[in-house]
Amino acid sequence: MVIFLLGARPATAVPRYTCKDLTLGKAGNTWVTGINSAGQVVGQFIASSEVTHAFLYSRGVMQDLGALHNDGNYGSGARGINSAGQVVGQFIVTSGATHAFLYSGGVMQDLGTLPASYNYESGANGINDAGQIVGYSSDSSGFLDHAFLYNGGIMHDIGTLRGGNWSGPSCAMGINATGQVVGWSHNIFGVNHAFLYWYGVGMIDLGTLPAPYNHSTAYGINDAGQVVGFSYIYSMLSDSHAFLYSGGVMHDLGTLPAPNNAVSGAFGINATGQVVGFSAAINGNKHAFLYSGGIMLDLNSLVTNLPAGEVLGYAGGINDRGQIIANGSNGAYLLTPISPVLIPNMLLLQ
Repeated sequence: MVIFLLGARPATAVPRYTCKDLTLGKAGNTWVTGINSAGQVVGQFIASSEVTHAFLYSRGVMQDLGALHNDGNYGSGARGINSAGQVVGQFIVTSGATHAFLYSGGVMQDLGTLPASYNYESGANGINDAGQIVGYSSDSSGFLDHAFLYNGGIMHDIGTLRGGNWSGPSCAMGINATGQVVGWSHNIFGVNHAFLYWYGVGMIDLGTLPAPYNHSTAYGINDAGQVVGFSYIYSMLSDSHAFLYSGGVMHDLGTLPAPNNAVSGAFGINATGQVVGFSAAINGNKHAFLYSGGIMLDLNSLVTNLPAGEVLGYAGGINDRGQIIANGSNGAYLLTPISPVLIPNMLLLQ
């Protein structure tokens, strides 16, 4: 007997993935942080010297990028990569501070810092295909940062939402192909808000989700200008929700179902609007998510060959081919989509 459901929606194509373990050395010693359109991945691992090194995964090969001073005492970590394979991140310099770097053509270049008040430390978080780089540069206290845009060989201070001569921290986290930059900054009330910046327009406050505690942070942006991040719902210590900022509106993406429904955050978005991040339980146990077609899905249920006992807790990026980077309790992974499975929407809502 066939039962027809009045008003039932058609089935949704739920993606499936295979995973490639990118772990170097002992379990838990590797973290993936960036992916480009070709599926090249960057991150960091704990090297044999017990010092963290940046790595590049390309065409099945893991390459240790080393550090600016390769004597075993100075570490590095990679944060972003563009389609040309240029890598950015930070490394430790001889003073013990960190500096932003650009790795290109086999050479690791020190990008230095902003001048004057913010010339102690720096770090790079993202790079676009034009070679524009974003990150932060900080003062000697290590607590006051300013967001920077590195362009044409010059590191530019893009300021804060406070504007003028107001002091206060800011940090740039991502940049798209058109040079739009996202991150977080203190506003005139001293509260962190997500921002969108581009040359000639300046820094725009993206606001927050409606909540008693008005704090937000932006992490990723696609070429259409859609932004993702998180906004706190009740307090700065807990209860953040992932958001998608699109068409001038900040949308609450919610959380995964219980028990992973206390907190969520989004870190990457691709050209089709697919979003990745994490959703966590009250006890802090995290599950990586994919938000696609208006539905938040647990990535752990979508990977066909996830090692037994492994839990993907955090998804940090997704490219336009749908490949995802994720960190688990024991390893770091590259997830590649395979043929999706059609699942009735009424089952997804259970």
